[in-house]
Amino acid sequence: MRRLAITAALVAMTLAVFGCDGGEGEGERPNGQGSPTPTGTPTATRTPVPEATDTPTPSIEQEVSEAYLNYWEVYADAVFDLDETRLPEAMTEPHLERTRQEIESLRQRGRAAKIVVEHDFLILQVDAAAGTATIRDRYTNRSYEVDAETKEKVGEAAPGTVLTDTYFLVKEGGVWRVRDGIRETD
Repeated sequence: MRRLAITAALVAMTLAVFGCDGGEGEGERPNGQGSPTPTGTPTATRTPVPEATDTPTPSIEQEVSEAYLNYWEVYADAVFDLDETRLPEAMTEPHLERTRQEIESLRQRGRAAKIVVEHDFLILQVDAAAGTATIRDRYTNRSYEVDAETKEKVGEAAPGTVLTDTYFLVKEGGVWRVRDGIRETD
C-alpha cells in the first residue's frame, strides 16, 4: 500500500515538472535568444491509486457513548409511538421490562410522551473484560405528554428540570445496552 502511494507521488511530481509549460504556447519555450524552441510533450498515464481506507476502530468509550445516545433515541421513539419493537436493541432486563410497563401505562391513559432532554453525561467506569460500563448523566428535561392519536401536546412541558441518573450498561452479543438506571436525589 505504501509503495503505491510513493509511486503515485512520483507520477504526480513528474506531471508537475514536465506537464507545465509555464504559461507559454503549447510545446514552445523561449531559448534565451528570443526564438521559440519546440519541445516534446511528455505523456504520462496516471494509474488510480486506491486510497487508504483504514477506518479507525472506535475506542471503548466511544462505543459506550454511542450506545447510550442510541438508547435515548430508541426510548424516545418508543414512548412517542407507543411501540416496543426496537427496545431490545438498546436495553435489557430489568430496564426493558420497566420501559414496557411505562409504555403500557401511557397507552392505557391515551397518552404518549415527547422526550426533550439535553445531556451532560460522564462515563464513570468501563470494564471491557467484564463488558460493563457506568454513566452518570446530569440532564435537563423538557419532556411532555402528547395525545396518543393526534400527538398534540397535553399539559405543560417540564420546566427544564435538571435530573441526575446513573445508568449501567452491559455488552451482550457485541452490543452495548442499558441494563438498569437509578435516579439520584439531591
